[in-house]
Parts: sequence; structure tokens; C-alpha cells
Amino acid sequence: MLGNVSGAHVLVIAVILAIEVLALVQVWRDRRRSDVVKVVWTIVIIAVPVIGVVGWAVNWLLGRAADRLNRSNGPAA
Repeated sequence: MLGNVSGAHVLVIAVILAIEVLALVQVWRDRRRSDVVKVVWTIVIIAVPVIGVVGWAVNWLLGRAADRLNRSNGPAA
């Protein structure tokens, strides 16, 4: 069954799994998100591995950029 699996396949699978684990750790360390949002992102990342991680990464980066913009503008008067 696994006779057609080469070293390159194993490497790609290992990289994808490592990125997924990293994304899941970041999802659950995020204090700004509710537990419901964390569960939804966990399901998406596991169910749709590559697309879920890319979607989470884009969402995470946009959220960080928005936080930086809000901090640089200071408190609203």
C-alpha cells in the first residue's frame, strides 16, 4: 500500500503536518478570540489542511495589521 511513497512525499506530508500543528497552537494561544472561534478554526484547519491553514494565516495577519493600525492611531476622542 505504501510502496509508491517516496522520500519527497514523506517530506511534503511532514511539512504540511508541522505547519498545521503550528497553526493550531497559534489558534489556541490567541487570547483575542472566543473558544467558539477557536473550535471553528480548528475544524477548518483539520478538515481542509492546506486551504484551512492559508485561510487562518491570512485572517491572523490581517488581524495583527488591524491591531497595529488601531494602536498607532491612539485612543479615540
